[in-house]
Amino acid sequence: MTLAERYNAEARRLLPHMADDLCVDPAIDRATEIDEIVFRRSEYLGGMACAILALIDRKN
Repeated sequence: MTLAERYNAEARRLLPHMADDLCVDPAIDRATEIDEIVFRRSEYLGGMACAILALIDRKN
């Protein structure tokens, strides 16, 4: 399972009402790339993406 697949699943679980705005291509496997993509959409979403990625990192 790629990092983006785990990230997308966590985004859907935590923020189902914003999942479409937060989700990225499931083939991505680098946190920096996920962060850059979502941050380009908005700084607010980028902050959420960082928090979601930190949660995933803590689980590992």
